Amino acid sequence: MEKTAEKEVRVIAIKLPFDLNERILTFPFLHAISEYYPKADIHLITPKKEVEVLNLLPFKAYYHLFNEDDIKSILDVHPYTANASIYNVDIFVSLTNSLPDACLGLGLRAKKRVGFSDDWKTLVLTHKIKRPQGHHVVEDYMTLFDLMTEKNHDNKLKVHARPLTPMFEDKSPYIAINLSPLRGIDIEGEWVELISHFEGQKIVLFSSEDQDKVKLLMENFVKRLSPKNTYEVFYYKDWIELGRMLSFSNGVITYSGSSAALSTYVGANTLILFDNEDPQRTGPFYFLAEVSIMGVNNPTLVNSSEIKTIKDRTTFNMTEVFKRAVEFFKI
Repeated sequence: MEKTAEKEVRVIAIKLPFDLNERILTFPFLHAISEYYPKADIHLITPKKEVEVLNLLPFKAYYHLFNEDDIKSILDVHPYTANASIYNVDIFVSLTNSLPDACLGLGLRAKKRVGFSDDWKTLVLTHKIKRPQGHHVVEDYMTLFDLMTEKNHDNKLKVHARPLTPMFEDKSPYIAINLSPLRGIDIEGEWVELISHFEGQKIVLFSSEDQDKVKLLMENFVKRLSPKNTYEVFYYKDWIELGRMLSFSNGVITYSGSSAALSTYVGANTLILFDNEDPQRTGPFYFLAEVSIMGVNNPTLVNSSEIKTIKDRTTFNMTEVFKRAVEFFKI
């Protein structure tokens, strides 16, 4: 990327989304900012919940935490910015649609305030653009990068997490399968069907949500699995541990969501089962790993501007999923 006037930019503050999947999808934007402004201090205003995922970024940044209810209205802006210890801000960027978030740039006295424009936000932002409709959320963020730098971003950008260390001492290859989300009071039975097709594989079972509930269900679930494979149940303390485990897998099978974005960011080839989200809007994008997508058979999802929930979720043919996994993971 050609750099212009980066010497004048010393401090950049960025307000990140609360949703974890959207937060991970900001990583290509953050990589581009770090590369374009290599001498700038980057301050990330970020949710406290699952903040450790930011430690996967391969560059230095300062974290300023908030809880879900801390920045709900414009009345919350002054107390937060007064205590945030972010000074002499050259550029403030809001990556959300929130008016209070946009007002943080005023509270920080940022010289340039960048964000998506609509309604009252146009009054508090110095550089604004309407949020694109029907684009991938990462492309939404990159339009702000183009706006603030007056350059076109590299649409061939591929980003990757910092180097990680293996999670297991045993170096034997394994496939990681995400058992979440839980539906009802049991682990999804179709995972048993899928796993029954594998033979002679080490399979690591994990859940990115409801882990306490999964622990209660896991013993009976494992008893139902084919004895033709070996199994390891992985309970992780944080998203760094999960990233380490996924990074050294031979492949990941997961439903869509934050675990899919995480696995592709840490370099794991990922087979994603989309049942209620639009991959052209929220799927992994600009990440280094290869992605294979299955399950999008509802035309209302494709190129939508918002996530739409399907009342009757997609039922996957696990024989077809297995065939795709064998081909994709080369097993």
